[in-house]
Amino acid sequence: MAQVNTDDEERRSAAADQNHYRGVALADESTDILPGLATFAVLIAAVLIGLLSTQSDFEFISGSDDAAEEEVAADPGDAPAEPIEEVEAALPDLPAIEAGLPVAGLALGSEGNIVTVTGTVPDEDTRNAVIAYVSDQPNVDAVNDELVIEALPAAAVQASAAQASIVLSGTVPDEATRAALVERAVAVYSEAQVDDQLVVDAGVTPPVSVTLTGAVTDPVLFQQVVGAFEGVDGVSISSDSTFVLEESSEVEASLNALEPIQFASGSALIEPASEAILDQAAAFLTENPDLVIEIGGHTDSVGDAAGNETLSQARAEAVQTALVERGVTNELTPVGFGERRLKEDPDDTPEAQQANRRIEFRIL
Repeated sequence: MAQVNTDDEERRSAAADQNHYRGVALADESTDILPGLATFAVLIAAVLIGLLSTQSDFEFISGSDDAAEEEVAADPGDAPAEPIEEVEAALPDLPAIEAGLPVAGLALGSEGNIVTVTGTVPDEDTRNAVIAYVSDQPNVDAVNDELVIEALPAAAVQASAAQASIVLSGTVPDEATRAALVERAVAVYSEAQVDDQLVVDAGVTPPVSVTLTGAVTDPVLFQQVVGAFEGVDGVSISSDSTFVLEESSEVEASLNALEPIQFASGSALIEPASEAILDQAAAFLTENPDLVIEIGGHTDSVGDAAGNETLSQARAEAVQTALVERGVTNELTPVGFGERRLKEDPDDTPEAQQANRRIEFRIL
């Protein structure tokens, strides 16, 4: 019986030990599983946090894009722009271009930056020069050539010279030529004796042909008129000129054959020795009261040209007065030529200067 008890005790002791070991095992097993579960829980939490974070970021990004879109939509720079006033393109300056054309008398028009040239030119070279000139001007993109080639009339001038005047008539291509011709005429006649009837016509072509016509009795004047217009640029003397030197009438020749009328040096005071000469001149004129007489005063080239002209005018007027005082009723025209008509040129000697200081009578 005691043995049975022992066995029972041993079985119970073994069971208890077994239970003890099982408890220990379970306890140990529980101890090992908890950290794993904790780690697993942490991983699950991390995944959840990641998912939540990703969703949050997505929403944040999506929200940012929406906000950006709202900002872009609100940006005034992207708003519909107000109409910008268009700046007109620079156009050709037609008056300035026309002023520089190599041929005058042409017309210019434009449509935008295309310039149309119309008019008449004398030849193909002139046409090319005009088109090239216009093409080179600022703001000209193209040239519409409507030029017509047609030979232009030649410039022609008639210089009709007489003892007391010269008339210039006809056409010249430009103002410079007109001025040059008038200046040459004034160098021979007094300014009041030059009748300028010249017309500037850009439609005529140089050279200017000058035809001399008329007649004079003064040999000095004749030579001066013949050579007056030589050497002017673009001017030639026509072979059809009929200008001639006529012989003086008997009265004119007699008046100029008288002894020279003497004046005090540098003045218009007639010397007493010349009183008898004035009496003779008055006698010739009284016998021919219908004659129109030019009393020409002349000086040498010594001194100022303007002063010489003034002095010669005063001397011519002094002679006129002396003749009227002697009963002369003729129409008398005193003209001071100064040093324009030198009989002796150059007058670099006392004798030549004396010959140039004179009064001449010319029948008009």
